[in-house]
Amino acid sequence: MKRIGILGGTAYPSTALYYTLLNKMANEKWGGYHSCPILLYSIDYHNIKTRYANQWDEVPNILKHEIEVLLSLQPDCFLIANNTLHKAYDEIKQEILTNIPISHSIELTKNHILTHNMKKVLLLGTPFTMEDDYFKSPLQQAGIEVIIPNAEEIAQIGQFQSILATGTITEEMRSFFMTLIEDYSSVEGVILGCTELPLVFNSLDIKLPIIDTMVLQCEDAFSKIS
Repeated sequence: MKRIGILGGTAYPSTALYYTLLNKMANEKWGGYHSCPILLYSIDYHNIKTRYANQWDEVPNILKHEIEVLLSLQPDCFLIANNTLHKAYDEIKQEILTNIPISHSIELTKNHILTHNMKKVLLLGTPFTMEDDYFKSPLQQAGIEVIIPNAEEIAQIGQFQSILATGTITEEMRSFFMTLIEDYSSVEGVILGCTELPLVFNSLDIKLPIIDTMVLQCEDAFSKIS
């Protein structure tokens, strides 16, 4: 039976969402007591997370080692349960000698937006994701206008993201994000470019189309084994 590889633990609450969603997809398609065949390799995220600010140049090689451990288990496809790490992955992907396909978060997001003829989207994520070009540039190069929140909003989202990474959700978060989306209602879609954001957005009544990178990755990976 074919299996999906997940590089997880980055952070663990969002990894649990990937695991849950893939199993729901499997049971909905196959019925009975079926669940999704998954190889979950959960890493110690501290070794990577603490290097983001001042030691980023060390992150790609750490990630390369972890990916090689996962791929040594021979999944039929794999995904990285973290958007920021796709920046590191793109820096070392040519060094990873494998034919095992990845469900690439940014490529899938770009293709989804183009397929749905969206021209202008709001990008939410960690401050790193919103301010860096690794996520925005591929979309902009495809002709998509990418809007990011202002500096004050970015800082607040960063604070909430750190709390969400512990699995905690508050009413203050819900209120903030509802107001934020109302303030950017001119966009045609909202990218959840951080895998912790669905923890709070799944409980909100948002009228705009939500582009959940986690869902896109899971749908793509599941299509490869089903």
